[in-house]
Amino acid sequence: MPMLPIHQITLPLPGGPGAVHVYAVRSDPVTLIDTGVNTPDARAALVDGLKRLGLRVRDVRRVLLTHAHVDHIGLAGWVQEESGAEVHLHPEEAGKAEVAPWWQEARDRILAEAGVDPEGFALIERFWRLNRQLILPLQSWRQLADGQVFAFDGGRLEAVHLPGHALGHTGFLDREGRRLVGGDHLLDGITPNPILEPVPPGHPDAVPHAPNRALTLGQFLRSLDRAAGLDVDEVLPGHGPVITDHRAVGERYRAAHGRRLDSLLQRLQEGRSPWELTREVYPQVKGFDHFLALSEVLAHLDLLVVQGRALYTRKAGYGRYRAAI
Repeated sequence: MPMLPIHQITLPLPGGPGAVHVYAVRSDPVTLIDTGVNTPDARAALVDGLKRLGLRVRDVRRVLLTHAHVDHIGLAGWVQEESGAEVHLHPEEAGKAEVAPWWQEARDRILAEAGVDPEGFALIERFWRLNRQLILPLQSWRQLADGQVFAFDGGRLEAVHLPGHALGHTGFLDREGRRLVGGDHLLDGITPNPILEPVPPGHPDAVPHAPNRALTLGQFLRSLDRAAGLDVDEVLPGHGPVITDHRAVGERYRAAHGRRLDSLLQRLQEGRSPWELTREVYPQVKGFDHFLALSEVLAHLDLLVVQGRALYTRKAGYGRYRAAI
């Protein structure tokens, strides 16, 4: 049986890693995996990339989204308008995709509990709003589930839930072709950020000492285990080169996070807030990168507490961390 025709199309980004890869499956039903940001340059690049495959945007019958970050979901609404395509997304991404009020309110509470000062909050909020301008809202979307199979004429893709970088982050596995369309879970030369994720009450992956957010780094490390168990020759990533040794990349991630946990633990003193530590560890960051830096610090602090290596207390309205020894 011929290999499922999965083609990489690279689209420009206005910032960050500079480009994002989306993938077109040129087999019935024609499917697009991720879509890039909603900018004229990205639209033009997507149209051109599809044209080189003998396709038009209106030929797309299905859109599969790895997660709801702006560089992956931004043009999905436009593709849907142009083609009437079905859009599939993991339900854990609903809060971001729909800009749900509960999600925004929970995010703001987490920032306050992390000790973010008014200046820092204003920076994060400003760039968050600018980010949202790069997304065209979806008319509708369907919930995808872990293990769900998407059939094609000549092949199939299986949804693989790999949370950590995003709560509903999902890869799409071509078992016969021994390939994984991996989104942002595995990237060569980049360690995915365990981005801060608000969760509703009772979520199974909530942080025990702060149940309004997910234990993102714990999720990510578990997802590395799952990805390592996949029998694939290639990971087709959201950014950067194709990965041919996914287990080696996963081991590098584990080592890097281990070093960050140890380094952060050494900095913990009585009464340190996540925001204070963020400004100390990442003094040069600007704009929306403050949110990413805080996410990184908070994810590691939460895991240190869960591991019993750090202690969490609340004082003066925000959380503080110190070493357990």
